[in-house]
Amino acid sequence: MDLIIDCSRKGVKIWHAGFELSEPNAKGDELSALIDKMNIDLEQVKRILTTLGPGSFTGIRAGIAFCEGLCFSGKRTLHGISTLKALALSYDEKIILHARANLYYVGTPESETLEKFETPPQTHENLSIAPFAKLIDSIAPSKVQKANYMINPFA
Repeated sequence: MDLIIDCSRKGVKIWHAGFELSEPNAKGDELSALIDKMNIDLEQVKRILTTLGPGSFTGIRAGIAFCEGLCFSGKRTLHGISTLKALALSYDEKIILHARANLYYVGTPESETLEKFETPPQTHENLSIAPFAKLIDSIAPSKVQKANYMINPFA
């Protein structure tokens, strides 16, 4: 089974086994509690997909670190994808996410840019991550980490 986590946009979105949890006011440090809230059996999860931004630096960092921790045992593979690319591929349209002030991230399946708009455009902040599930097969996993319990040479 797959687990998808997006912490790069406002709040946290988690998808697993056809169900999506969207918590617009949650922070990355609440991921463990949200996983518990969804009653996800982590023993069944074999692949994890996380978004890599652009977006909230702290959210991205928390999401990636959490996902790396889940994959540390070597029982799961970790897959990462640009938030803009995942949304553009999933919804087959130009994606616009708010960056700051009059700046917006604009993404298509082929490119990602930061553009200035004088008039705020319609953004895609609240799009579901459920369609990301069909992308995971096309994304090579990151380096698989395995726990290495070395003997302390100073003991």
